[in-house]
Amino acid sequence: MLIDEEFKTIYLNYKIKEIIPFLKKLTPKDKKEVAATLKKNINKEWGHNTISVLAALVCSKTKDEYEKMRPGFYSIPVELVDELFESHVPDWVGESHLFLDGFDYLKVLEWEHKGYLTLHDEIWASLLSSSSGTEEILFSYPATLQSHIWFLFDHECSITSVYSDRSWKDVLKNLAQEKRIDRSRVLKASLTAINFNFSKEHNTWFLEFFAYLEPTHKEILELQDELFMIFHATQHSLFPGVLKIINPVIAEKAFKTEDFLQASASLMSLSTKNIVNALLQALEKIAKDNKKYHEAICLFLMPVFLNKDKMLQTKGAKIIVKYGDPQSEKIRRELSFYTASFLSDAQTLLEKFLVENGVIQNKEEQNYEAALWHVSQSITSVESIDDFIFLASQIFNNNETYHLDLFLDALIRFNGEFEEEHFNQLEPAFNAAFKRKDTVGFQHLMATFVINYGLLKQKNKSKILSGAYLGFPTLENWSEKRTPFIFKAYHQFLIGIFEFLKENKQLPLLSVPESTPCWITITTLVDKLKIYQQQGWKPIPFDLEIAILRVEKENLKKGEQYAKEQLNEEYFDLLKPVFEQNYFRNYYEKEFLDGSFDWKLGYKKIYKWNSTEEVPQSLISIENNKELPENASFLDHLFNSNHTIYQDDLIRTLYTAPYFSGSLAARKYNGDLSCSAYQYDIKGNIEFLDAWMKLNLPFQSVHYLVLSAGLFHKDKTFSGIAFEALINKAVSEDFNIHELGIIIGKKINFEWAPVKRFTDGLSGFINLTTSHNQAFEKLLISILSTVEKPVFNLKKLLELYYELLNQNRTKVNEKIAEVLKEWENENNLKKIIHQIKTHERKTL
Repeated sequence: MLIDEEFKTIYLNYKIKEIIPFLKKLTPKDKKEVAATLKKNINKEWGHNTISVLAALVCSKTKDEYEKMRPGFYSIPVELVDELFESHVPDWVGESHLFLDGFDYLKVLEWEHKGYLTLHDEIWASLLSSSSGTEEILFSYPATLQSHIWFLFDHECSITSVYSDRSWKDVLKNLAQEKRIDRSRVLKASLTAINFNFSKEHNTWFLEFFAYLEPTHKEILELQDELFMIFHATQHSLFPGVLKIINPVIAEKAFKTEDFLQASASLMSLSTKNIVNALLQALEKIAKDNKKYHEAICLFLMPVFLNKDKMLQTKGAKIIVKYGDPQSEKIRRELSFYTASFLSDAQTLLEKFLVENGVIQNKEEQNYEAALWHVSQSITSVESIDDFIFLASQIFNNNETYHLDLFLDALIRFNGEFEEEHFNQLEPAFNAAFKRKDTVGFQHLMATFVINYGLLKQKNKSKILSGAYLGFPTLENWSEKRTPFIFKAYHQFLIGIFEFLKENKQLPLLSVPESTPCWITITTLVDKLKIYQQQGWKPIPFDLEIAILRVEKENLKKGEQYAKEQLNEEYFDLLKPVFEQNYFRNYYEKEFLDGSFDWKLGYKKIYKWNSTEEVPQSLISIENNKELPENASFLDHLFNSNHTIYQDDLIRTLYTAPYFSGSLAARKYNGDLSCSAYQYDIKGNIEFLDAWMKLNLPFQSVHYLVLSAGLFHKDKTFSGIAFEALINKAVSEDFNIHELGIIIGKKINFEWAPVKRFTDGLSGFINLTTSHNQAFEKLLISILSTVEKPVFNLKKLLELYYELLNQNRTKVNEKIAEVLKEWENENNLKKIIHQIKTHERKTL
């Protein structure tokens, strides 16, 4: 019988007793045949069993070949492997984790002693760390305690895991106590392991284990160099633990103070409070016991004054006052570099160092330059067919929103000039459109437009367009179930353009932006309308409306005079919405025009498995008509888009009607920002806020709501851009800091979000400029006036207010003075309220 047939018979009849004798007799050629049979049948007609995995073990030439054939979930009976190894052991077995993981550490160790295999150190670490036994495992073979147990420190393994309540921390500690292993070596290996760039979990485990061993002062001093090395790690969470270990020996003679200061120098610049606080404690302890380092420590801790935490600055200042020499030129000069960052209490404490010695006390403002969020740039139109063909291939890539406008404008201009060769060059654009056949929203609408244009104009249809004929509707019949009205408006807009293309009309598209992000000047719009007037054509309705909505409200009086000179009465009347100040008020509800939607705080039920929880939320009240008349305007479609607009299309819609973005902001807020515990679409939130800021328009009430959500957001990137927006706008005359404060105060009062998220963000911008300090004080007055009860972390708000009172040298606001009387008996607020009242007495 042929070898492969014999193997099939054994496998298919599961003749388990015959498999080992069969495998033992195989020649190299036979093994190759069996391996081929396995590869052909496994996972197709056959499933895995003991016979197949044993055959894979014997017949695989390499580890990789074996691991491809053998499933990770199937174990091999150990007695059969023992029998097999008596006559044959594959030379790669010691390198295969997949094979070895199926067996206990002691069994593998037995095989090594018999000379069957040789393992790398990391594999021994893996097997030993995941073993389930205790004494039997540790004491059966001398190699375990002599070498293998030390591999646990040298390689990332399962040492951090707990098996059946057995922890490696306890095992190793007991072995050291019983003197089965060298304690000093264990201590040193634990610290050395942290410098091997293991995972955060492993590094934390080894540092905790070092502390768990309760090292003596002598042992800590012997290993202080290894401890100092950890200060160079990227994992900052290790630093407090190291400082805690070092703290008891700092005052001892054998402590290497200079080495410690050099190793920990970068820690003082960190923003993490518990690290800086622990370091300050260590420095004070050094200064207390060794006068030699007084000046060095005062200079060392200076970066603490860049930290906006009041407690840390105060603590650093107290150390300087206590141990620093007011006559020291080095200390005075170094302090002068930080004067702009001093918080009031620290500045008061350091008065002798600043005033008596001539250090400039008047704070220089930080290098802050007020600049526009976005500097508008001219948008250049497409001037050649080659440029158009390149742009056409890019329009589905979600680049700049105006690229689509440029595409449509150029398409109308070049429509009559295209040759068949040009359509061949447009193949990438048709292909990109075809790939959007399963998308939704504007992408699908635009793809339908492009495909229909190709079908209309190309004489010899390409394969892509021939296939697209069945995959896309005609443009006239495009629709989607539950389509937001805004897309139906864009649909009508594109149908109008399509009619122009059919008739080869050479008329300019009115709604093409001239400057970023979306602006049109009134004079350019007048010039384009004049061309329509000369040719006796009416504009595409929604093209005209979008153009009007994009007109920048600058030089409108001159623009109106220019329009009267260039246009007859009929065409001039088309521009009434631009020139009549109250035009839109006659047609639309006030809140849609100025964003003054009502909003209220409440609770939202969140369902988790078999339970529910209620979390605070704030919702904007916004209603829509479910049907629109046939002659509905573009704004009607926008204001009544009663389904969510897809994020990719949100910015496009924002830039279509920049002055009327309130309803878009409301829907963005309700959809993704109404609940601080569960906030969604972080990337979309960032894009929307950034896009809004690029318009450089006055905030409406709804935009303050969006900004407030960003200021409390748990995502650092989004909260960061929200604070950037606040800094950018806070000192602008058209920014209502009071309204923002009331919104924030209401949310804090309702405990909508943790106060700390807001205060941590704002504290970083204290002393940015005098104007910002004054704006922040107004903001906090509005917030505190709105808060009706002592909520959690109210103390942090009061500390910020106290700091701003000192920086601005102002009196306590009367409303704030009243609420402080109500809160002064709250235990955690007594101290800060006393400080505020003391400040008030000083300013009288």
